[in-house]
Amino acid sequence: MASHMDFLYPNLSSTSDLPAYSLTPCDRLALPSYSFELAYGEQSLGHTPRSRSSRPPPTSTFIRNAGKTTIILNEQEEGVSNPTYGRHGLVHGAVVLEQPHTVIRVVMKIEGKLDILTSERGGETVKMLSESYTLFCNSTSQEACHGQLAFSAMLPTHFKHGDQEFPLPPSYHNHLEGISTLMVRSLYNVHFIITRIRHKKLEMFPKTKHIYVPFQYVPRTRAHRPIIPRPCFFSSVKTSPEEWYQAVTTLKARPNAKIKPVTCHLFIPAGRVYGLTDTIPFHIQLSGSICTLSDLFSASTLDRVTSFDSQNTVVSNKASSTKPLLRVYILRQISIATKGESIWRNIVLREGTINPLPPHLSNCCTSTESCRDGHVDWEGELKPGEADDITCGGFNAANVQAKDFIALALSPPNLKPSPLLELQMTIPIRLVTDSWGDLTLLDTAGI
Repeated sequence: MASHMDFLYPNLSSTSDLPAYSLTPCDRLALPSYSFELAYGEQSLGHTPRSRSSRPPPTSTFIRNAGKTTIILNEQEEGVSNPTYGRHGLVHGAVVLEQPHTVIRVVMKIEGKLDILTSERGGETVKMLSESYTLFCNSTSQEACHGQLAFSAMLPTHFKHGDQEFPLPPSYHNHLEGISTLMVRSLYNVHFIITRIRHKKLEMFPKTKHIYVPFQYVPRTRAHRPIIPRPCFFSSVKTSPEEWYQAVTTLKARPNAKIKPVTCHLFIPAGRVYGLTDTIPFHIQLSGSICTLSDLFSASTLDRVTSFDSQNTVVSNKASSTKPLLRVYILRQISIATKGESIWRNIVLREGTINPLPPHLSNCCTSTESCRDGHVDWEGELKPGEADDITCGGFNAANVQAKDFIALALSPPNLKPSPLLELQMTIPIRLVTDSWGDLTLLDTAGI
């Protein structure tokens, strides 16, 4: 008779009592294949472009002739005046020598320097890069110099200045003149030194030739998020508020002025990192008392004041002010720290285009206390790459720093003394070489 324990714990040592396992027809089906292309009814929730495209690097060569020596640099764009290298760029090519039997030494140097000049503190040069490579030396080689010497060297990404390490800045040159002078210039070149004997009997007096090949250093970086097309600001700010960055400040009134201040809102794409070829949209809104807004726009060509409860529009025939009422622009600040002091200058890189949204005006009452609140809106865009004068974004190298901003300036009409003060607000941004969607060859270290 089986015990109680036999029913609770049957003998599991034998597998003959276990049920046989077999695949059902559904189990035999292969797993569905994956495709990055959207099927009907599917929607992409997020997408990040590849950091590198399959496009091959340039295939042309840059050639510099200098007497009996020819410098060849590979993987360059055709027809360029100077070669270009990016982050971790590989400087490779060849030195072609005529009469190589007269050559006793060939050295290649990769050099970079940062020149700084101010009228207050004079000039200073920071050596950022000095890498030396011996391509041939007759004292260490058992063979005569060949007619062609190949070379290959990778650019470093950083340099040391004092106790700090900085990324190599892009090639840059800006000379600002005025009451005081400020000049910043970062230069790079490949320097070849060829030493030859003049004659077999005059080996004690060799002849040395220096060949400099300047190059552009352009470390490429891509924006980390896209600028999503938005046909209407008011709808997108409600459905996707995370896509907008908002800056708020107050247009203040003069002391003892019996007028209420105006609040200024500036909206820009939330990433605040934009490619040089991007079109950057923005939205401006001024809100406050209708009486204050009417006074602000009293000298403009169009009284663009929107009341929350009015759909009336009034066009003004008054002359426009001599100073633009509103400006939105990209501002670059160059600052230099030298000898315990900081010297800086501001440069307007690009002006934005501004368009008023459909204007509405509510009749203003005579009493300031009973004025209703209203608002007025504009939309516009900035195009950093509209011209070729902006070649790089901001950088921080040694004692030089270049920072970029989107700035808004509001100037009350100056045809008559205004109770409102001028306003300027700035939003820090970063300009980079490539847009988020660019699939050109990028430096992965900069993404």
